[in-house]
Amino acid sequence: MSNATSPALKSLPPVIASRPMLMLTGFLGAGKTTLLRALLEELTSRDLLADVIINDIENAGIDRETLQDRAASVEALTGSCVCCEGMDLLYGMILKASNNKHDVLLIELNGTADPIPLQETFTLMQSSFLLQPRWQICVVDARFFGQRNQFRELEGLQLESASHYYLAHSENADAQDLALLESRIKSINPRASRTNSSELATSLSQAVRQNRRHHAALTKEKPKHDLLSNFSPRPPAKPHLHDRHQLAHEFTGCNIVFPEAVEPSRVDAWLKELPPSVIRTKALLTLSNKPNQRFLYERVGTQLSPKPIPVRAVDSVPCSALFIGPDLQPDEILRITSEVLHPDCHFPEK
Repeated sequence: MSNATSPALKSLPPVIASRPMLMLTGFLGAGKTTLLRALLEELTSRDLLADVIINDIENAGIDRETLQDRAASVEALTGSCVCCEGMDLLYGMILKASNNKHDVLLIELNGTADPIPLQETFTLMQSSFLLQPRWQICVVDARFFGQRNQFRELEGLQLESASHYYLAHSENADAQDLALLESRIKSINPRASRTNSSELATSLSQAVRQNRRHHAALTKEKPKHDLLSNFSPRPPAKPHLHDRHQLAHEFTGCNIVFPEAVEPSRVDAWLKELPPSVIRTKALLTLSNKPNQRFLYERVGTQLSPKPIPVRAVDSVPCSALFIGPDLQPDEILRITSEVLHPDCHFPEK
C-alpha cells in the first residue's frame, strides 16, 4: 500500500489537513467487527473521534446499530461487491466524511471483498480523499484460516495487500498451531506484521498528532510516520488475479425480518438448524423476556458465538437476521426460521 504523495496532493493548499485511514479486511466471520469495536473503545480512551464506514453483503445496518455509541459517525453500505458495483457509493461516503473535522476514518469491508481494486483507486484519488497514511489490517481467523476449500484463494487475496494482520479467535489454539499459522501468513505476505487494537490506536494517535503538526506548520512537506513505515507493502502482480476476484461474486445474501420478540430458548436451536451453505449469520433480536433491549447473535460456519452482544433499542432498524454464503436457498432458510424461531418472520417488503 503506497503512501507516496501525488503531484495533485502536493499542489493543495497546506491549510487542508489530511487524516489517517484504516481499512479492515478478512473472511466472513473472522472477527472484523469485534476488532472494530475494540479499536473504537481504544480511540475513545485517547479522545479521538472516528468516522466509520461498514460494508456488508446484506443489511449492513445490523452492525451499524452495534457501533453507533462508539463512533462519531457510522455509515452503512450494503452491497454484494464494494470493489465493483458498490465502489461509487463507497467513494461518496469517503468524500462526505472528508468534510468533517473528526480524527480518523475506519472502513470495514465485507467478508468476501477484494481490497486490491480499492487500494489502487485510493492511490489515484488521494488528492481528493486526503487520507494519509492509509493502512490495511487483515483479520485472520485462527480457527479456520486456510480451511475454506475453494475460497482459500479469496482468503489469501484479502491478506496479500495488508500492512498488518490481527489474529482473532486464537485463545484456544496451542503454540504449535499458532506457529504454523504464522508461517502460513508469512508465506502469503512476508511484509505484514502482527498487531492488536491497542497498538493500532497508538499508531493512529501518533499519525493524527503528526498530521496536526504538519497542518499547523502550513508546510507542503509530507508528514513522516516513522513508527509506521512498514505499513506500506505493495504486493507484486499475480497471475489469474481476475479469476480469484470472481470468487467474491460466488456469495449471495438474504435478510429475514422479525416483527415480534422471540423466545430466547429457541435462538441457539434455530442457529444450529440452519443449512451448512450458510457460512455467516448475524441476527439482531428482541427477546420476549427483555422487550426493551436487543441482542446480536452470530454464527460462523457451524460455530455459535458464546453469548449475544447487547445493543441499544431503537426504532430505525427492525429486528432482522442476515445470511451469507454460496448457493443460498432463501425459501429454505425462511421455512426453518419460521418453524423453529418465530412463525411471523418474513422477507423484507420491497
